[in-house]
Amino acid sequence: MIDTTRTVSRRTALAASFAGAAALALSACERGTLTKPAPADTLSLFNDNPSWTPGYHAAGTELRRLGGYRLAPQAVPNVSNYQQIVRMSAQTDSTADLVKWWNGYRLRDVARAGILADVTGAWDEAKSRGWCDDPALRETFTADGRQYGVPLYKSYYAVFYSKPVFARLGVGVPTTWQEFLHVVDTAHARHITPISSGGATSWESSIWFQQLVNGLDHQFYLDLAAGKRSYTDAECRQAMGVWSDLYRRGAFSSPDASVSDLPGRFAQGTTAMCLHGTWNTGAFLTAGIKNADLGAFLLPPPPGGTSSVVVESGVLAVSAKAHKRQGALDTARTWFDPAVQRAWTGFLRDTSADPSVVPDVGAVREVAAQVRTQRPAQAIRYWEASPPVLIEGNVQDLSAFMIDPTAARAARTLASMQRRAEKEWKAWKS
Repeated sequence: MIDTTRTVSRRTALAASFAGAAALALSACERGTLTKPAPADTLSLFNDNPSWTPGYHAAGTELRRLGGYRLAPQAVPNVSNYQQIVRMSAQTDSTADLVKWWNGYRLRDVARAGILADVTGAWDEAKSRGWCDDPALRETFTADGRQYGVPLYKSYYAVFYSKPVFARLGVGVPTTWQEFLHVVDTAHARHITPISSGGATSWESSIWFQQLVNGLDHQFYLDLAAGKRSYTDAECRQAMGVWSDLYRRGAFSSPDASVSDLPGRFAQGTTAMCLHGTWNTGAFLTAGIKNADLGAFLLPPPPGGTSSVVVESGVLAVSAKAHKRQGALDTARTWFDPAVQRAWTGFLRDTSADPSVVPDVGAVREVAAQVRTQRPAQAIRYWEASPPVLIEGNVQDLSAFMIDPTAARAARTLASMQRRAEKEWKAWKS
């Protein structure tokens, strides 16, 4: 990952050092360079996920019908390269009209550099039309009181489970922590991996950390992410203790497990569950898991915890120097329209920022129904919840813990995370 929390002069130095790589990647885009405007009815969309191209085209069909513009997605699949290129091209004539990004502190980082346009009006219109009135989500798109992007999706971190495996084990969807532990123990006793959980070398090491801290104490999680509490506080120690206990029970797969292998493991009946964002639903279905065989539920909190859920939302942003700035701004407003959202989420098979738009996918509908009835407190995903350099360093510490999930390692992990927090919060505020 790149360093995204330093000063403008640091960014300038990074831009110079990566200029050659950026030029090479831009020249490889499916529609050539971005130095010229797209055709009259087209907006260029820079993103990091080539597999989403059909979804962007589907959404673009509705956008063109409603507002006159379709989308021409251009993808750079390497995330690190993508971030570098967006930053370097943003102040030049090589920028795209629209950019896919991340919310929270990652959005604030680029917004304060002047890379993105203000789209506050899009949120105001969506609220007035009843399409999206979600103050907590809106705050994660905010820098200095203004919004700099609209939500591509709104994913919940839920437990995917294999319905055939649950039936074979004779267990139901757990509604308490003790019932969840019963599922874990039953699967382990039958030589089925209870939970597939990777992260030894990736951001996914933060998934169970965020889940347990937020589940044990939602307000503490928010304060921790905001730099108001310490990683060595009792709440974090308790969360790491619960995580260690799950390892002791044999709950998890090897930490080098890959999320791309999950559909195969579900199909083979060798694993029962996986905690992940609902944006991953499509990967299961595309790989051949039947809709009727895939379920999902919100993980019950550990004893003494609170009803809460971690939320992730991608960002559709307008480049400050977009070739078709007004068209891009109008498209950001139209993106909230339910017709566009139905086309987009129908492809993505995930939930929308508009709670009335839910794709016809069983697992996603199950999660949406739980959110609607339980109304859990919602927290931004850890990856976007604090300054990027802090998160990226802490993710490495959490990966090391997953390889050696002992109490001693947990204590060292939290101490290291806190030292980094003190340093990086000071750098962020300077």
